[in-house]
Amino acid sequence: GRGGGGYRGGGRGGPRQPANRFSTETKSVDPQYAMMKQLTAMVAKMGDLGGAAEVAATTGIGGDDGERLLLRPVVRAIGTNVSDLVEVLCGPGNASLFLKFGADEPSNNDETNEESNGGDDDAMNNENNEADTTEASKKENKINASQQAGGLATLLLSCSSNLPLQTPSYAALTLGVDVKAPKETHGGFAKRCVDLGLRLLGRDLDLALECTTINNGDTASSNGTNGENGTNFLSEEEQVARLKSKEDERSHAEATGGSGNGSQIDAYYRTKLMLRYFAHLATIGTVSLEDGEGSLLSVLETLVESASRAAHAATSGEKEKSRALSRASQLLASLVLSTIPYILSVAGAGALTRLSEMVEALETNVVGAQYSSMYDPKSGPLSILLKGELDDVDPGGAMDEEEDDDDDDDEEEGSDAPAPCADTLQDLLRTVRKLIVSCDDTASSSPTRFALLDDAPWKTLTVDIASATEGGMDVEQNIEKVPMSHEGEALLLDLIGSEEELRCKSIPYLLSIENDNTDNETSVEIRCRSLDGIIFGRLAIFDLPPNPNDSDSDDDEEDTKEGNPNLQSYISTYSLIDRFFLSDAVRDVLICHRPMVSDAGAERNTAKEVAEQIWAVSYLFKPPAADAATTAADATEGDDVAPAASKSEAASKGIEYGIIETILSLLVQTTPTNSSAPSASPLHSHLYLSRVLLELTKLQPTLIPQALVLAVSGMFQDFLPSLTPTARENLGAWLGFHLVNTGGQWPKAYWDHWAPYAAVDGGPGSNSRGEFIKVTLCSMASMSSGGAVYVVEECLPPGSSLVQSVFLIGKDGDAKEEVSAAERDLIHRLWNTAEDPDDIRTYVISDELAESYNMEGKIENVDKSMHHPSVWWRSGLAIRALFHPVQREKLRVDRVTKKAFKEQQSNDVGDNEGDNEGVDNGMDDEEEIDETEDLLADMSDAISRFKPVILAALARDADAYDSIATGKVDDDDLLLAGEVSILEEMSKIVPYWDLSTMNSLLECLMKERILSGLAVARWALAEDQKGDGSGVRTHWWKFVSCAFRHVIRDACSRFEMSKTDLGGGIGMIVDDVGQQDNEDNTAKEEAAALRLEEVLNSTVPILKYVMERACQILAACGSEKKIPLDCADIVEGMKRLLCALLFHFNSLVLASPSPSGGGGDGSVSNNSILTASNIHKGFASMDADGEKLALMCQAALDSCKGEQGKRLLQSLMLSMEKVF
Repeated sequence: GRGGGGYRGGGRGGPRQPANRFSTETKSVDPQYAMMKQLTAMVAKMGDLGGAAEVAATTGIGGDDGERLLLRPVVRAIGTNVSDLVEVLCGPGNASLFLKFGADEPSNNDETNEESNGGDDDAMNNENNEADTTEASKKENKINASQQAGGLATLLLSCSSNLPLQTPSYAALTLGVDVKAPKETHGGFAKRCVDLGLRLLGRDLDLALECTTINNGDTASSNGTNGENGTNFLSEEEQVARLKSKEDERSHAEATGGSGNGSQIDAYYRTKLMLRYFAHLATIGTVSLEDGEGSLLSVLETLVESASRAAHAATSGEKEKSRALSRASQLLASLVLSTIPYILSVAGAGALTRLSEMVEALETNVVGAQYSSMYDPKSGPLSILLKGELDDVDPGGAMDEEEDDDDDDDEEEGSDAPAPCADTLQDLLRTVRKLIVSCDDTASSSPTRFALLDDAPWKTLTVDIASATEGGMDVEQNIEKVPMSHEGEALLLDLIGSEEELRCKSIPYLLSIENDNTDNETSVEIRCRSLDGIIFGRLAIFDLPPNPNDSDSDDDEEDTKEGNPNLQSYISTYSLIDRFFLSDAVRDVLICHRPMVSDAGAERNTAKEVAEQIWAVSYLFKPPAADAATTAADATEGDDVAPAASKSEAASKGIEYGIIETILSLLVQTTPTNSSAPSASPLHSHLYLSRVLLELTKLQPTLIPQALVLAVSGMFQDFLPSLTPTARENLGAWLGFHLVNTGGQWPKAYWDHWAPYAAVDGGPGSNSRGEFIKVTLCSMASMSSGGAVYVVEECLPPGSSLVQSVFLIGKDGDAKEEVSAAERDLIHRLWNTAEDPDDIRTYVISDELAESYNMEGKIENVDKSMHHPSVWWRSGLAIRALFHPVQREKLRVDRVTKKAFKEQQSNDVGDNEGDNEGVDNGMDDEEEIDETEDLLADMSDAISRFKPVILAALARDADAYDSIATGKVDDDDLLLAGEVSILEEMSKIVPYWDLSTMNSLLECLMKERILSGLAVARWALAEDQKGDGSGVRTHWWKFVSCAFRHVIRDACSRFEMSKTDLGGGIGMIVDDVGQQDNEDNTAKEEAAALRLEEVLNSTVPILKYVMERACQILAACGSEKKIPLDCADIVEGMKRLLCALLFHFNSLVLASPSPSGGGGDGSVSNNSILTASNIHKGFASMDADGEKLALMCQAALDSCKGEQGKRLLQSLMLSMEKVF
C-alpha cells in the first residue's frame, strides 16, 4: 500500500542519482500532495489486522444486529474503520476533494502524476517488454487510466494488490464509496475501480508471463527497461525530482538484478491479489459472478483455456520455447486455483459445476499425471528431499540394523511414483479439490478454519432508510439502518479489451497459439524464464493431522505431546487445508511486505515490520469446531468485550508451529551462500528469512523460541538423513546465524545429544547429522568477532567434546609439524624484506634451494605419478611461504581456541589451571603479535607481486619430472597436475569450513592466471583418486561455479580485446552500432554470436569433464541400500552447478556490455541480441546440452557397481533434461 498508486516492482529504474536529503533550499508543501499522503496512511491501515484486533480486544465492537454478530470481532472492527472512512470521504464537504477523477483530477501535480503513471501505463510501457516505444507513447497520450479513475481509486487498487491480508477491507471500501458518493457528481466509483483494475490486471499478466513483442519475427522491442529513455535530456534537478517521485517503487537493480525475475514475481503477486479483489467484489454483487461473458467465472475459464493451450503447445517445438510455455501454463493454473476458494461461499450449483470443470481441466492438462515437479525427490533439480536415506555412520559405531535397512529398501523400491505433493502447486490443487467437494456435501461442516475466505467486513456497512409510521394523527419519519448492497446491475469484466485499447497481449496470444500465424509483421512470445518465487517445495516438519478413520494411536507420541499443548493444538486442530492457507498467507506477506530500496535511496519496510505482518496471520483463523458452539453462545449473549482477546488466542493456539514450519521449509531451499550466484527470488534469500525469524523471536519470545527448538530437534532426528546436502547446509547456516544473534542460547541437552554425531570417524561427509553440527558451529564462528573462541566460551557447554570434533581436529599433530630451514628462509624473503621478486624467482629455481631443502623423510614416488607431492616440492614450498600469513592466522586461532577450551575444562571440573600453553607452531611470539590487519587484501597484493615466483616453481618442477618420466608426457596434463598440487597445499592451509577465504584466494589465483578453471574442477572432484568420490571436496560445486564465472568473464574480456585489435573488422562494426541503429543489426548479431562461441569454447571442456567425473564416481558406488554421502553431494552439486552456470551465462553473456565494460550485474537488457534459446543451442552444438549430458549418465549405467549408483545416475539424468 504505497502512496499515489506506487506499484511494487513497477519502477522505471533511471540512472542512480544521489538524493540530497540535507538541502538548505526551502520548498513549500503542496496541500494536495500532503492530503494524498494522509489519505494513503489511512487507507493502508484501514484493514490492518493487528490494529483491528487490539481495538476489538479493548472496546465493545458489536451490536444487536444478528447479521453482524456472526462476524468475528476483528472483522467488525475493520468494518467500523471502513464505515468511518467512507463517511469522511463521502461527506458533503469532502467528496469534491477526495473523489476527484477524470477532468477533475489535477494534471499539474508532479508528485501524484508521477506516482500514478508509474503505477499504471508508464510502468506497463517500461516493464512489459511487449510494445513498441512509439506506439506506447501514443497510447499514453490518449489515455491515462489512473487519472481517469481518480486518486482514491488508484490508491485503493494499489493497496489491494500489495497488502495480502487486507483485500476484504478494500472490497468493502469500494462498495461503501460507490453507494454513498454523490451520484450526480461522483457516481460510478466501483466501475472506475473495476476498469482500472482490469488494465492493471492485463499489464501484470503480461509482466508475470514475460510477454514480449517480436518485430519482424526477430528482434525484441526495446521499452527502455534500463531507465534511460526520458531521463537523458532532463537536468540534474529534474532527474533528482523524478527519482524522489519514485521513492515508493522498487529500484531498477532490485527489479531486474540478481536472477532478473524481481518484476515478474511482483507482477504475479499483484495479479493474484487483484483476482482476489475481484472475487470479493463478486461476493458482494458488484461484479458478476457467473452471468454473462464478462463474469468472473468467464475470466477464470479464459485463463484455464489459455493454460491448457500453453501446456499442449509445450509438448513439441523448440526446447526453450516449450519450457517457457510449460511454466506459463503452471503460472496461470496457480492464479486460477488461488482465486477459486474466495468465491465458493456464494457459488451456487451451476457455479460449482463450472468451477469443478476448471479444476478438472487444469488437473488433466497442467498439474496432473504429466506434471513433473521441479521439487520431486526422484528427478527434480530443486528437490529438498532425497529419494531415500543417506548411509550415515552410527555414532556408536554399531551397524546392526540390517532388518531396518531391508525394510527401508523395500519401501524405496515400492515408491517409484513421484511424491503426491512435492510443491505448493500440487498442494494448492489438492486443497481446492477438497474445498469444492465439501461445498457439494451440504451436510458437512466447513473443512477449514481459515477466515479470510469468507470474511465480509462489508456486512457491517449500512445505509439509512426513512420509513413512515403513523402515531395517532401524526406521521413520524423513522430512520432505519439496513445492510448496504450494490445498486444497479453487476459489472462485467473485459480482461483483453479492444483493438484500440488492448489491455493484455499474452492471453490472446495463448488462446490463438495452436493457429499461430507466423506471417504477421508483429508477433508475441512468452519468455517465462522461471517460476522461482512463485512455486516452492513442500516440507512438512511436524506431524500430520490425525486421521479420524485411523483407530490406531501411538501412545508414546501422545505422552510426548501432552507436555506441549500448543504443539498438540497445531497437530490436532489445523487440517491440511488450514496448513496450506496458513503457509500461503505467510509466503504472501514475505513477498509483498519485504524491505525495499527505491532508486532515490528511500527505504521501505523492515524485517521487524514483516514479522509483525506474519504474526497478524494469527487473526485469520476461527476457533476449532469444539469451541464454535461456545463462541456463538457468547456472541448471542452480547459478551464481546472481555473475551475477545482470549477468543483470538484460542482460535490461533499453536499457530507459531505452522509459521515456523513454513519459514524453515523456505529456508532449506534458499540459494546457498558462497555459490557465486544470487538468490533465485526474494524468498530464496537466506539472510532475509533468517532476519525475519530473528524478529519473530523478539516479537513473541514466549512462543517462537520453543517452536524453533522443537522444529530443529525434530528435523535433526527425522529429516537430516533425507535432506539434500544443500538443504542440510542451509539449515545449519541459519541455526548458526540465529544463535549468534540470540546470545548462543540453546539447550545444553541438545548439544550433549548431538556431540557423538560430530565425533564420528571417517572425515567430513561421513555423517549427515555430524555435518549439520559442523556447519552450524563453523557458521557461528565465522559470524562472530571472537571466532571459534566465542563459540567455545559463550555457546557450547563447558568441556563439550564438540570443540575437539569441530575446531581442534588433528591440531596436536598438524600444529607441531616443524618448518624446514629452506621454508623459513623463503618466508623471510617474501614477507620480511623488500627483495625483488625476480631475485626470489631465481633463487626458487636454483640448485642452491634443492641442496638446502631437506628431502629426508619424504614419501618416495614409487609409481612415478605426476600427481605425487614430491614432484611439485618447489611449488609447494613457494605456496606455503606465500600463504604464510594465512597459516599463521589459522594457528593463532587454533591456539586461543585450545586455551579457552582447556580453561573451561578446568573450571568445569574444579581443577587447578591445566596445561594452557599455546600450540607449538614453530614461530616466534613477536611474529605472531604483528598480525595482518587485512589478511585478504594483503594476500591479493602478494599473489600479484610474487606471481613470477609461483609460475617459475611450477615450470621447474614440470621440467624435472619430464626429464625422469618414462614415455611421452602430455604437457597440458602435467601443467594441470601442478596447478592441482597448488590447490592441495592451499586446502591444507585454509580451514575447510572457511569457504569465503578459499573462494577469495581462488579468485586471486585465477585472475593472475596461475590457476585454470579446469584445474579447479579436477582438484574439487579429486581427480587423482580415480576410484570412488571419498576425496571430493564438500563444497566442490561452489568452487567449480567460481571457476566458471571467472572463465566466462575472462573469455568475454578476451573477445572485447580482440575486437579492438581487429581495427577495421568486427571491432569497428560493433563500436558504431549505437549510431547506425537497425542498419547494423546483422553486425551486432555476428559479434554476439562470436562472443558466445568464445565463451562456449572455454566452458564446455570443463562442463564435460565435470559430468564425466561425476558419472565415474556414481558408477563406482557399490551401495545396495542407502545413499553414500559423497554420492549425494555429487548429484546435488551437479544440479546446483548447472543452475549457477546458466545464471553466469545470463548475467555475463546475455547482458549487453556497457561502454564502461559492465553488464555483469545479472540484469538482461531487452537490447541484448542473444536469448536463452541461443545459449541452449550453443551447448547443443557442442554436445553439451541437457540431452547429451543425460546420455553420458545413460552410458555410465552399464558400469555401475551397486543399485544406489544406478538410481542416482537415473535421477541425475532426469534432472539434466529438466534444467539444462
